[in-house]
Amino acid sequence: MIFGLLSKLLKAFLPTISTPERHPLTVTDVPTDILDLVFETLLDLEAAQQPYGHELCNSACLIPLSETCRYMRTVALPWIFREVYNWRRDGVDVWPDTLWRFFRTVHMRDRSVRHPSQIRLTPQVYCALPKMQALTKVTLRLHAAIPVELLSTLSLVRGLSVLEIHQVRFDGPPPPDNLSFPSLSSLLIGICGFQGVTRVPNIDHDFERHNVATLLRSLSHCLTRLHISGDLLSPQFCELFWRKLQLFTVTEHTPTPFIPIPQLVAQMPALQSLAVLFTADLSRDRNDVFPPFRLGIMNGDLLTNLSPHLTSVSLSNMEHNDPIFGQLSSSLESLHLLPMRDLYTMEVPIPASLREVRFYDQDAFIVLEHISHLDRLTDLSFTLIRHPPSPDLIRAIALKFPMLRCLQLGYFVRRQDDLYLVELRDAALFESLRLVQHLRHLKLSLDIYWSSADRGPPAHAAYLLMQELPNLQTVSYRWRHYHTAAPDIWHTWDRSLLLHSPPPQLPKKIPEIELVRADTAD
Repeated sequence: MIFGLLSKLLKAFLPTISTPERHPLTVTDVPTDILDLVFETLLDLEAAQQPYGHELCNSACLIPLSETCRYMRTVALPWIFREVYNWRRDGVDVWPDTLWRFFRTVHMRDRSVRHPSQIRLTPQVYCALPKMQALTKVTLRLHAAIPVELLSTLSLVRGLSVLEIHQVRFDGPPPPDNLSFPSLSSLLIGICGFQGVTRVPNIDHDFERHNVATLLRSLSHCLTRLHISGDLLSPQFCELFWRKLQLFTVTEHTPTPFIPIPQLVAQMPALQSLAVLFTADLSRDRNDVFPPFRLGIMNGDLLTNLSPHLTSVSLSNMEHNDPIFGQLSSSLESLHLLPMRDLYTMEVPIPASLREVRFYDQDAFIVLEHISHLDRLTDLSFTLIRHPPSPDLIRAIALKFPMLRCLQLGYFVRRQDDLYLVELRDAALFESLRLVQHLRHLKLSLDIYWSSADRGPPAHAAYLLMQELPNLQTVSYRWRHYHTAAPDIWHTWDRSLLLHSPPPQLPKKIPEIELVRADTAD
């Protein structure tokens, strides 16, 4: 099968396979840059066909090709081994050193998803990392506290630009305060793991926050991107000067004590994109860890007074009268107001009142009024409503934000017969969308509690939207799942959809499951 795909792709990338003046083209005649394009396409196809997995091995599809000849092996090896895991094989903890030069991404874990046995992280593994000349990215997923030796060794990897630490536990020995990380520009450090935000109960949170602050003190001068769980932030964070930081994202739970947004960004003069996406923390028994949160400060300065280059802001679970709205500058180009909640498995019951904040129509209009001064917005996400977006709501959006080119709307689908944004039978909805005169990309999010409620790509709905909105260039739909770690899939269509017959409508019925009983009594 892989050889058939290779043949088709070569025909696509090469204008002809043979010419009258010379012998038929063979694989060894194909330039390496063309083969690189072919391999990249093969890997994309392989990844798309797999079910979501936490340890993808899509590069294995290139192994048969690498065995055909020496030339193909030379070209394929960097692709096969560009992304590797620290799986233990045949009693050996370290990869063969002949392959190190190919590694670009290394995933390090102390437990494998595929094999339940524990994986040893030995000094031999640590010492190998600085010798991998092409290494630019490392991800860590450890159940135990991060070894100081591992952090120290990672700081010596000259080309390391991206470090991701997931399901972090950082209450072990403190990291050195002089870590170098000569090329590091992007850091993710978060508590969320494959199974959600559930953490072991015996973590020393105060010591963990102290250790995180120590690490960030070493990195604040070099990072351009930082993604961090709010659980790991402390007042010490606000004392650091982030000279280069351009993208700052805070997720999961609010810091202890709470830190308003203006204090979080007070020393980020280069900041361009800010996302503060706090969620309810069900592990702490205090009212201030449940939304809605007050993210801003009464009578506070504009955020652009602190970060003059700020053009994009994403917020979640805020009050409908949150003072943060008044601290957003009219120069803002992109605003995303989102409902957010933690990922949990189906076995964890969560009361409806502790889910993400969603507004009834009256409060939604109040929010629109609070942000009406942002008349330069070209990109708006407004998915924090409880009911389907009404024509009146869309008319208000069109009136207040005349420059919009991208609009994302969405709501929580509570009933199995709720197909408002799928069947699109409301003519007033189309009329209101036409008022968004510069709209080029419409994104619609259908949030569902049960994965079985996902009916598949609503191509028929996309067809109708393209047909009714002549200026629209792109339509995207997603079914936003609550109980899966898989990334949401956006189904996207452009105007070429209209060149074909209308796609079939999605089925009206889904399996007989009550979606969310607690939310049906509005």
